[in-house]
Amino acid sequence: MSSRTQHIDLVRSLYRAFADKDISSILGMLSDDIEWGEPENPFNPAGGTRKGHSGFLEWISIGKNAEDILVLSPQKMLTDLDSVAVVGHMKCRAISTGKVYESDFVHLVTLRDGKICKFQEFFDTYVAGEAFRP
Repeated sequence: MSSRTQHIDLVRSLYRAFADKDISSILGMLSDDIEWGEPENPFNPAGGTRKGHSGFLEWISIGKNAEDILVLSPQKMLTDLDSVAVVGHMKCRAISTGKVYESDFVHLVTLRDGKICKFQEFFDTYVAGEAFRP
């Protein structure tokens, strides 16, 4: 099996673990020095970059209390020697306002030694920020 196929399999496993809310499996896929980031936005409490397993767990905790993920649909995966770009669509509800927003996304996942060492999310921060804005 090629490393590119292994990378895609690992990223697919990550999305399955998220769907199952299996945090311990997710942690097992992440390197100890993981960088987990999404665009900063003054209204989105989960924005910014967090490092290490403790930073990832902080992001999960903030996200769990801030929004409900209604749809997270990866639609295409493109791979390179050390990364996978995931193109998809998401639909979320800001818990504080009850507003729902939708956006296409790109997740850029970088791998090293069979683990995810960087996860960077790109999406429409304007529509997300408006959903969180009181």
